[in-house]
Amino acid sequence: MKQLKTAKIGYIMISIAFYISGLCCIISPNVMGRNGKVAAGILLIAYGIIKMIGYFSKDLYCLAFQYDLACGIFLIILGVVALSIRNPKEGYMLAGLGILILLDSLLVIQTSLDARRFGMTEWKWFLFFSVLSGVLGITIIICKTMLIAGVALLAEGGMRHYMVHCTVKIEP
Repeated sequence: MKQLKTAKIGYIMISIAFYISGLCCIISPNVMGRNGKVAAGILLIAYGIIKMIGYFSKDLYCLAFQYDLACGIFLIILGVVALSIRNPKEGYMLAGLGILILLDSLLVIQTSLDARRFGMTEWKWFLFFSVLSGVLGITIIICKTMLIAGVALLAEGGMRHYMVHCTVKIEP
């Protein structure tokens, strides 16, 4: 139970970090461009750890964390790579962000279909947020602009936040 609560709080904190990063990309893209590599690396590693904690927790529906072991390992490796790149090109970092958001949204599309089979009414919102995030992820890959990255990070944070809120039930 403690592990599940840690995972839920961790997901909410990562969602907040996505909101903040998204707003920073929109409001001050130059600052994010200079400091984005370090922030992205740390955020990816933290997100990977939280995903792995979620995977090993006892979730009632087993929906929110079902793909998180492999994703967690992938995110930690991606975070280490982001931190180790000496002179990143902004376009590559944005394309990587787009791929990450696209991958995450594809997995949430699958989760939304599983939620529908469970009879959860929220599945439509999971599907909506995941398709929106996926489209924005593809747009980042193609256009590579900080504004779109900011909007995509806001959508990704909203998708994760809503899904964890609806699917992870912690009994008192």
